[in-house]
Amino acid sequence: MVRGFAAATVLVIAGLFQSVAVAADIRLGTWNLMRLGQGETSYEAIAAIAATVDLLAIQEVMNQTGIERVETAVEARTGEAWSVIVSSPVGSTRYRETYAFLTRDSAVTYDEGAVLYLDRKNVFIREPFSAKFRTAAGATFAIANVHILYGKRESDRIPEIAELAAYWAWLKEVYPGEELLLAGDFNMPPSHAGFAPLRRYARPLVTSGASTLSHTSGKFANLFDNIFVAQDSKLTITAAGVVNYPSMLGLSHSQARAYVSDHAPIFVQLGRGRLPPGVQLIPQQKVVRVGAPIERTQPANDSRSGASRSPAPVHANRSSGIYHLPQGCPSYGRVSARNLEVFASEEEAVAARYRRAGNCR
Repeated sequence: MVRGFAAATVLVIAGLFQSVAVAADIRLGTWNLMRLGQGETSYEAIAAIAATVDLLAIQEVMNQTGIERVETAVEARTGEAWSVIVSSPVGSTRYRETYAFLTRDSAVTYDEGAVLYLDRKNVFIREPFSAKFRTAAGATFAIANVHILYGKRESDRIPEIAELAAYWAWLKEVYPGEELLLAGDFNMPPSHAGFAPLRRYARPLVTSGASTLSHTSGKFANLFDNIFVAQDSKLTITAAGVVNYPSMLGLSHSQARAYVSDHAPIFVQLGRGRLPPGVQLIPQQKVVRVGAPIERTQPANDSRSGASRSPAPVHANRSSGIYHLPQGCPSYGRVSARNLEVFASEEEAVAARYRRAGNCR
């Protein structure tokens, strides 16, 4: 179910909000999906990654068709109901996009207060979009979705980055007492001095590594994507990092950029929420300790961890109806992005009526 919200009609009176002191046990993510709805996109590949979280903040939604196809694909993959809320179009006269929140209905639902920032100083080209959500356990929180202007030079981004501090203060007024998260594509690493005003109130959950795909497979260029939480957040965050989705799906960076996105998604685990087996992370991510004492988790493909590594996913070809195992199947990495289906196990592939490739040893 896709919901759209106009900025002028959903401004919520601050006094209507009350926080619920219940732990949030969910998985959140943010992903710039590179002009979603335009060009040749593998919605099945997007769904394979989106299905690993319960709420996904999405940037660069170009039309309704694109986000509806993501919702349809993730529902087909998981067998569960999902919902989408979409902002009004934002941008300039030459370029406009929308923000979206994709949610797994069994884990988290839209509560109220979806609104575009009332940018009275007209600083943002694309005004951020925010909403309040409620988990199945009754916990509430507000999350904002932002896509900072890239511009022609770094200095073009500074005004919007600096204005994020004022935006954070505005969010606190609109959602009083709620835990706040600010997610999106900032087009700037969190270490940049431009974030100094915001860093007085909020901190980034990912501080090392990179989230944009270079043209060389396995190499990532910039840490532009992130999730910020309040400096005094009470959320129990067990892990945060960057998902290495090209490696998970067996795609070269050329394929990934052409059919999925030039950005990798950021994830955060809250409370007892855990990423499923098969999720791979870009190495050397730091776990950010916020709120209560937490466990340290290692990336799924980090051989330094004493725990057993999560198995690589099974790749299936939608066109041929054949699946390939990560070991012993020579065509494992050769399935085109548009025909790729990804399963956590061979049992899942068989249950979906795929048959094993004959050349698997």
